[in-house]
Amino acid sequence: MALISSRNEESTYEGPTSKYVQYAGVFAATLAAFSIGTYLSWTSSALPLYNKTDTLSVSDQEASWISSLVPLGAIPITIPAGILADKFGRKRTIWAITVPLFLCWYIIGFAQSKIWIFLGRFVAGAASGAASVVVPMFTSEIVEQSIRGLLGTIFQLQITAGILFAYATAFTDSLHVIAILCSVVPALLLISFPFIPESPAWLVMQGRKNEANDVLKHFRGAHYRTETELTRLELQASEMREAKASIFHLRNYQKMTWITLGLIIFQQLSGINALIFYAKRIFDDADSILSSSISSMIVGVVQVIATYYSTILIERSNKKLLLFISMSVMATCMFILSGYFHFQNSHDISNVSWIPLFSFAVFIMIFNIGLGPIPWLMVDNLFTNNVKRTASAATAICNWTLAFLVTKCFQDMVNLMGLSSSFATFGMISLIGTVFVSTLVPEMKQMGRNVEEIQIELYGMQIRTSRETDPEI
Repeated sequence: MALISSRNEESTYEGPTSKYVQYAGVFAATLAAFSIGTYLSWTSSALPLYNKTDTLSVSDQEASWISSLVPLGAIPITIPAGILADKFGRKRTIWAITVPLFLCWYIIGFAQSKIWIFLGRFVAGAASGAASVVVPMFTSEIVEQSIRGLLGTIFQLQITAGILFAYATAFTDSLHVIAILCSVVPALLLISFPFIPESPAWLVMQGRKNEANDVLKHFRGAHYRTETELTRLELQASEMREAKASIFHLRNYQKMTWITLGLIIFQQLSGINALIFYAKRIFDDADSILSSSISSMIVGVVQVIATYYSTILIERSNKKLLLFISMSVMATCMFILSGYFHFQNSHDISNVSWIPLFSFAVFIMIFNIGLGPIPWLMVDNLFTNNVKRTASAATAICNWTLAFLVTKCFQDMVNLMGLSSSFATFGMISLIGTVFVSTLVPEMKQMGRNVEEIQIELYGMQIRTSRETDPEI
């Protein structure tokens, strides 16, 4: 639920340091996103260590389950997480989510049985899925409109920082040390988050207007005049109560729904999670110019930098063109990787051993400035407020489901076809995605257009007729 701002609202803001309180709140909440990143990429550094011990060896199939249980655990919690946040509050829900994010590291890192590893990864996945819903909800509700775009990128930036951190733990051969290091950030969140106030939007929804007033002054500054913003929050709360959309309302937005879900499908089937989860192993198999640990860290650094600059680039670029370029380059990178592994056993390619690292890094970079963030922006720009949350939930379920399938099946693909054909398959999917973007995705150059203008472009007069017959649209 976004806070609405205006020129008038900007003039009520006093105190040059009050935005730092908003930065602090967002940074603290998105430490959960950092933890998600560590769970996603932990397998890259940790899985090779299991077979170095006699007590707990892991087969390829077991490794694929260990990797894929995080996205599998996230699937069933996506919708309940939003309901729990509405009932108990964003702050309490985030703190409760952080408890398993912290404890699961000790379950996984110190497990004496593979069953406990499976359980820990699944529960951590459920907590990650809940955090991916509630944390962005909270951060969007505590910041003012003028900095929402900037702070909105911090969630994804924290995920990439967590991925890099887990790659960096490859310096140690101890699963215990890796688990302890990865548990530090959720521990910091557990300690710090009780000092962060509740979302003012949620307080207004609960009829606690006086508390919401105090929270707004906390986040905006003691001299901030809260009347206008409180009135708008009350209006939004009333609209949310009166026009809650179910999944069936998406039938009135079929083209938008298929466009958004289509982009998510190509996003996940591009192979992004297979690369993140199995980075170290892929570099080991490639005999890359650098060690697999250093190569993984370089890729992690590239991902963080690309995510940091993605907001500026996306805001200034033609979104449809950026999607097309992103998919084209990603397909090219996959075909290059496929060719490298194809000729690896039959030719001497030591002179071009830099190709896997270069292709991997370019793929990650272009993904994070195109196909990675833009599908999520589609939800915010193509759907009206009353169905936006439902559309977000459907998109998130699709995202986690496909992430699970790709991560689980990647090992089977490699066993069946080899790395070369597996990468070629991912490349073909991205190539098909360029056709999808060219033919079906609407022009998004003017991202600030009114939602109705974009809908009329997709549906013509049909959307107006639907609104007249169904006021909930």
